[in-house]
Amino acid sequence: MATINVQDKIVGSNQPCFIVAEAGINHNGRLEIAKKLIDAAVQAGVDAIKFQILTAKGLYVENAGKFTTDWGEEHDIYEIWKKTEMPDFWIPELANYCKQKKVLFFSSVFDEETVDLLDPHVGIYKIASSETTHIPLLIKAANTGKPVIFSIGGGRVDEVDEAVQAIQTKDISSNNIGILYCVTKYPTPFELANVRAINTLQEKYPRAVIGYSDHSLDPCTIPVAAVAAGAKIIEKHFTLSRQMEGIDHKMSLEPHELKQMVEGIREAERKMHNNEEVPINPVLLGEGKIKLTKDLTDMMKFVRRTIFATKDIKQGETFNPENISVLRPGNRNTHGSLHPREYTKLLESKATRGIQKLSLITEDCINEE
Repeated sequence: MATINVQDKIVGSNQPCFIVAEAGINHNGRLEIAKKLIDAAVQAGVDAIKFQILTAKGLYVENAGKFTTDWGEEHDIYEIWKKTEMPDFWIPELANYCKQKKVLFFSSVFDEETVDLLDPHVGIYKIASSETTHIPLLIKAANTGKPVIFSIGGGRVDEVDEAVQAIQTKDISSNNIGILYCVTKYPTPFELANVRAINTLQEKYPRAVIGYSDHSLDPCTIPVAAVAAGAKIIEKHFTLSRQMEGIDHKMSLEPHELKQMVEGIREAERKMHNNEEVPINPVLLGEGKIKLTKDLTDMMKFVRRTIFATKDIKQGETFNPENISVLRPGNRNTHGSLHPREYTKLLESKATRGIQKLSLITEDCINEE
């Protein structure tokens, strides 16, 4: 029976669904908006509110290029994420505000420095689906001894296996892992929901708490179906208004919809407790397989991390955290690149040739021809 302990709350088997309001980057760089998001989440009745704490330099290589949203808006990749950064001093401020409001505070992390910043203030870490292969980050979060939840929207089965092994490299309690199925399509259409994947994950990872991170615009349909299928964590993006400026607002619930979702989940749980049927639209079920479509495979090329030089590196110079980093490539060609799992071993090596800043670290950078 899988459970994880999040501060004073038990999440998992024989417990109510743990409902996470994903504020993400919808604070638009303003502390007062972040606090209003917390207020709205509390009023909706969620268990936790989660932000995304990131920096552009810890996320993308500087010359990652441009991208176009599903709504046709074009943005410079590096600059748009620069605008979403949360100042460090917000972290204790928001954590204390959540404590006052009696709601759990935590965050997605995208680099190792943020793990350290958050550690005094959170009881759990979230790893985004784009970071499933960021093995150094997974190990860093796991080594805090706190539970780690990660999403697998873009992960192949072998990548999920490696992520689970990375989190469990530290010999701590087995009650330390949550896996959220999600569809990396914004917004997610019902026919891609693949709710049966919850059962697939439960069978394959019985020691993990399984949940669903929903990116559809409907408040209740997929979350309720996921809970009926056995999900013990539900995560959903929300905003104060979809009319606000920013890349995530349009695919987020508004406060009244977030409240509808919570009420829908709790009503489904009541019915399940009383052995009443909770109907699931067959369109939502899917095949239950964990696999990548061609669209997802293409998207993963954009966000799957590899190792880049962050400074000019001379021949014979030792690789170190100051001159290399594990980053998303964006539109950069990553042919011949090294997997993030090689990062730690790379720190023990010397460059066999000169490497320009923002260049990929490839095999020929560490091995003589």
